[in-house]
Amino acid sequence: MTDIALSAASRSNLLSLQTTQSFVNRTQNRLSTGKAVSSVIDDALKFFSAKSLTDRAGDLSARKDSIDQGINALKVVVETTTRLEQFVNQMRGLVNSSRASTADQRKEFTSQIASLAWQVQKLVDDTSYQGQNLLNSSASKLTVYFSEKADSKLDVNGINFNASKFFLNSAGVALDLKVSAGDLGKAIVTKLGFASALSAFKLSVAADLASFNKVADLVVNRLEKTISNLRAKSAAFGNSVAILQVRLDFTKNYTNILTEGSDKLTLADLNEEGANLLALQTRQQLGIQALSFAGQSEQAVLGLFR
Repeated sequence: MTDIALSAASRSNLLSLQTTQSFVNRTQNRLSTGKAVSSVIDDALKFFSAKSLTDRAGDLSARKDSIDQGINALKVVVETTTRLEQFVNQMRGLVNSSRASTADQRKEFTSQIASLAWQVQKLVDDTSYQGQNLLNSSASKLTVYFSEKADSKLDVNGINFNASKFFLNSAGVALDLKVSAGDLGKAIVTKLGFASALSAFKLSVAADLASFNKVADLVVNRLEKTISNLRAKSAAFGNSVAILQVRLDFTKNYTNILTEGSDKLTLADLNEEGANLLALQTRQQLGIQALSFAGQSEQAVLGLFR
């Protein structure tokens, strides 16, 4: 089949229309996707630079979730230490109240002190988050990573707040107070400092009252030492929460900055692309008219043969 030869004017106008149409297609794609660089073909340098920033932002987003969970785990611990302090304060209040109470009341106080010590143990047992308990063993550890670097992390060591290690004497040494179900009143108050149940003292006798007050002072001092240690450990956990919160805020902002940097490399200016499309459509219409004029000139030559 013989090829049909186009005039130079027609061929030039046709090529111009094809080029304009390719620009129209590109501009429409940018408007529909919002991106000026969608693939490596569009701009290899910008594409891979943007991908590097996006990948980095994705990696940090995964760490952000881990940091968030770490904060929650430590918040549980801080909340528990607050409740443990309330229990110990109640025990201290019972000891102080027993200084001016009847034998029956002191007997009941003994039972209540035992119950509170039991609740301390049960609260420690129940303090876990996602299967990890930071208050029932000094061997437990929470590790939160901030990035892909192995040393970019925070380690939070657990502590042993089981009743045997939780209650301290005046020197800060654990009283080895063991709790279990059953009648523990006498055993617990003995470990705290009383030689026998609170009701065994006859406070109407001056010597017994003096002896009782001396022992009560010792028990209160031990409970206050326990509270002091509890507050110190709680403050340490609270400090770790603050560190994680700072890292979480930093990671959120850093991720946004990385994403913004990637967008600057790839996103299209929709206003500019809209103006480009309008100009290209006008140029396309002009090209069609020019192609029509080129055809009319050939028709004029054909008229000479009629």
